[in-house]
Amino acid sequence: MKQAADTKIHHFHKVARSQGNLRNDARVFSSVVDMVGNTPLVEYHTRESGDARIFVKLESYNPTGSIKDRACVYIIKDAINRGLATSDKVLLDASSGNMACALAYFGRVMGFSVKVVCNSKLTADKRQFIEYFGAELEMFGDLTIEGNRRCRAMAEQEPERYCFLDQLHNPANVDASFFMLGPEILRDIPDVTAVVGSMGSGGSMCGVAKYITRNAPATQIFTCQAAPGTKIPGTGGFADGDYITPFIRELINAPLQNDTFMVNQAAAEQRTRELAMQGIFVGFQGGAVLDATLAAIAKHGIKGNVVMVIGDSGWKNMEKLMGKHQ
Repeated sequence: MKQAADTKIHHFHKVARSQGNLRNDARVFSSVVDMVGNTPLVEYHTRESGDARIFVKLESYNPTGSIKDRACVYIIKDAINRGLATSDKVLLDASSGNMACALAYFGRVMGFSVKVVCNSKLTADKRQFIEYFGAELEMFGDLTIEGNRRCRAMAEQEPERYCFLDQLHNPANVDASFFMLGPEILRDIPDVTAVVGSMGSGGSMCGVAKYITRNAPATQIFTCQAAPGTKIPGTGGFADGDYITPFIRELINAPLQNDTFMVNQAAAEQRTRELAMQGIFVGFQGGAVLDATLAAIAKHGIKGNVVMVIGDSGWKNMEKLMGKHQ
């Protein structure tokens, strides 16, 4: 087993040398790792958009159905290059679900053992996915930051056993979107006037915003977050005390965004159903992004091409979509 793992890790160590080119542009791949990124854009049609055209960046087309695939692969390859991820160590991180799924999946593909610490927000769909791909799962707390602290303590107690990836504080999280997602948006829609995404842990939108503001400074950046008393997966409930990562602080303080919008549960659910009517199958995070997009268009008088970054997929959120947790 160890020899097989060493062979896989050696292969991905060679691939990891080119951090800015994680995926081949061809449609034939040597590994599912090369399939991360280059997700499609599809137009969303609504009379509410006025003179703007809305295009959805479907991150659900990543291998595990989430934008977290980008950060996961990028962080693992960075850890390999720095000599931190070796065949004798267990990849470790905390997550509310999507990063845990990505880590279980890509960790196995790349030859690593994986342990993820998840909180009470984890759905049965994601739990089954994690367990199917053989990762060790520990349930701890109600917030990802609680699991993050748990992981840090484990890594400090057994440094020879664990490689703690620390998605909430690892700069490679931001780099993944700076070098991949941001360039894809400008490549496919060079005249984009606005980009909208959910706040979440901040890594993806911070990376996108840093790239867009540097290369297309006239483009406006907007985010959404959960309104007080609302829990929408992937958005962040900062009004209710969710942990503010360094990436979120940078988004707010730099500033890297033009505005942020609070979205309540009812609006997120309604917008998610509206997306589904056009075949865009996503979780409530997607509905929240759509609600924020339409609010931004109305408030700021946006015209032209608008890109919505939707980070999750519907199949990973079926319990919530079907109302079992409402």
